[in-house]
Amino acid sequence: MNSSRLEQRGIYLSVGGALIMAILGISFGLAIQSAAVMLDGFFNVISFLMGLATLWISRLLKRPEGKKFQFGYTGFTPLLNLCKGLLVVGLSMFAFTSAVAALLHGGRALNAGAAVIYAAIAASGCLLIAIIQNIIARKTGSPIVSVDSKNWMINGLISLSVGVVFSIVALIKNTSFAWFVPYADPTIVTILVLLSFPIPAKIVLESLNQLLLGAPNLELQKRINQLLDVATTKLPCTKRYLRMTLVGQAMYLHLYWLLPNDHKLTSIEAVDAMRHDITGIVKQEFPNVTLDIIFTQDEQWFAMMNPE
Repeated sequence: MNSSRLEQRGIYLSVGGALIMAILGISFGLAIQSAAVMLDGFFNVISFLMGLATLWISRLLKRPEGKKFQFGYTGFTPLLNLCKGLLVVGLSMFAFTSAVAALLHGGRALNAGAAVIYAAIAASGCLLIAIIQNIIARKTGSPIVSVDSKNWMINGLISLSVGVVFSIVALIKNTSFAWFVPYADPTIVTILVLLSFPIPAKIVLESLNQLLLGAPNLELQKRINQLLDVATTKLPCTKRYLRMTLVGQAMYLHLYWLLPNDHKLTSIEAVDAMRHDITGIVKQEFPNVTLDIIFTQDEQWFAMMNPE
């Protein structure tokens, strides 16, 4: 099965799973009056809506560039991930505020036994989908499915944590610690939001960086420069300057290559051969790269175009 079809299956799995989990979470949450369970359900509502948007964008990415989007549609991937991250951040802040208010006003009544049953079902389903999505993401290299797998992992860990805590609550409700039972639900919501918040925040920052055409992470920059170092040892080069950005799966490299003054260019074919060699070295490891190479022997122009 090719990567495109496998990615599509992963997206369909995410959409279907999110719809089922959303219905399950909201139904249980309303029935037992648990904000923690409701939060879990609304996380899945967001996943379902974003999954529908993902289906549309995944098809859009297959289109060739056109007059309106002359660099293709890869920019829609970080835009989608940014929207997902912002929605999760917004929901988390709302849930956190509501939970703190409940803690300050005596807590909430809770049916811990029903909450444990829900948590067991939800955690099993979410973690199973997260594992499958992670496998698909590794096979396809899809950033969309990769973000989905992280979201499912968050949902699964939330459900698992809810189940563990509510199990403890069910055990202590007839003990001297029964006073804590009304506070259990808002306490769980507060802790879960604080623990999970860095993940959507990181997704927001990474997606925003890609939309603003920021440089990729330092590890990736270092690896690209190592590959160009290999090219430099094989080809004549006085100095080089590289600009790079990563948008979704697409990497764009803009390379200025200053040739030695004593190097004689015999033909356009010789320049094309050097360009082919450099591109080949990079593409061996990064097949989705778009590499523009500008050769020059004019040091003044090189310095003007690439101020340090």
